[in-house]
Amino acid sequence: MWDYVAEDLPQLLFGHFPLRREAQAITGHSMGGHGALTLAMALPERFASVSAFAPIAHPTASDWGRRQLSAYLGPAEAAWARHDATLVTRARGFPGPVLIDQGCNDQFLASLMPEALAEAMAARRQEGVLRMQKGYDHSYFFVASFMAPARCVPRPSG
Repeated sequence: MWDYVAEDLPQLLFGHFPLRREAQAITGHSMGGHGALTLAMALPERFASVSAFAPIAHPTASDWGRRQLSAYLGPAEAAWARHDATLVTRARGFPGPVLIDQGCNDQFLASLMPEALAEAMAARRQEGVLRMQKGYDHSYFFVASFMAPARCVPRPSG
């Protein structure tokens, strides 16, 4: 999946649409939010910003996250650190803004651990915001409620 999102999809999009490379941003929900955060931090020169809806923010510290990392990456915990947004934020952060939207009524909140990521962002002085959204859970309705509609920005001529 990493190669598809990092290499294949951008190549396809830039090959077929008049997009501005310097205006790339990435977002995702839940595990996709986790992927957006870690991908942006791994490729900071590519992305101007990153946002995530209810991301798995500190998987190495939650039972659920540890099970998933073990299933995806194997039992060698040393390989997990680069796939944990909180640990990567502590180590190097991201040069652009980070936006995290999290539902206060998210049934998975204890496993997601957004407060750990917020603490790492504050300690690093990372530009970013954690918004706790009252009354929202982990559903796609939550995502649809806070994602702004896309708008077309004309590509500069020349």
